[in-house]
Amino acid sequence: MWIDVYLDSIKKEKKSTWRFFIKTSNINKFSFKAGQFIQIKIDNLIRSYSIASLPNNENIIELIIVNLNEGKMSNYLFNKIKIGKKFQIKGPLGKFILPEKIDRDIFFISTGTGIAPFRSMLKYIKKNNIKHRKIFVIFGARLKEDILYYDEMIKLSSMKNIFYIPTLSREKWSGNTGYVHSVYGKILNERKDLTNPLFYLCGWRDMIKEARNKLKNFGVDSKSIKLEIYG
Repeated sequence: MWIDVYLDSIKKEKKSTWRFFIKTSNINKFSFKAGQFIQIKIDNLIRSYSIASLPNNENIIELIIVNLNEGKMSNYLFNKIKIGKKFQIKGPLGKFILPEKIDRDIFFISTGTGIAPFRSMLKYIKKNNIKHRKIFVIFGARLKEDILYYDEMIKLSSMKNIFYIPTLSREKWSGNTGYVHSVYGKILNERKDLTNPLFYLCGWRDMIKEARNKLKNFGVDSKSIKLEIYG
């Protein structure tokens, strides 16, 4: 079922990555679970985007979107759409959500705007004081200027047993350098206190394909890997 919405505001997070705030009517509250996504339909274009905001049964939804050179929808959103533009969404959709009881350690592994569902999940855990085991938030970017929600993620990682590890592949800095695969690989090799970890992978197809293969080599069962693929 398609829901009527309109564009409430835009925040330019980075040069080519913006935050879009979509609003439903005050009567039509939008309920979803952290980690789910929506489809948006503008004219004849339909695309899917993970929800980055907190599930709070309100009437505003945040998406974080990168402008792709050949992306028809992103081109429209970055160059043509106006505040107040009316369009439609469908959702919530997807099963990329937290378990009802977090009794296993969890790895959130993402690149780029793949951080969106994990931001939603962490904000949900904090707001509702959800009991959890260790959660490793591994985010990959090329440069420090590409890290999304950096200050916010630092604050969220102040929660007990939340380990935020932003990792840069093309810049040396005070933090971790390399690729996300080396980060979770090192943790799996060195930490002996992990409890049957569950892996959430979100981002571009190539990253997820490589991560699945590497996790398989570590002996991780496919049932312990959840995927949300972009592109």
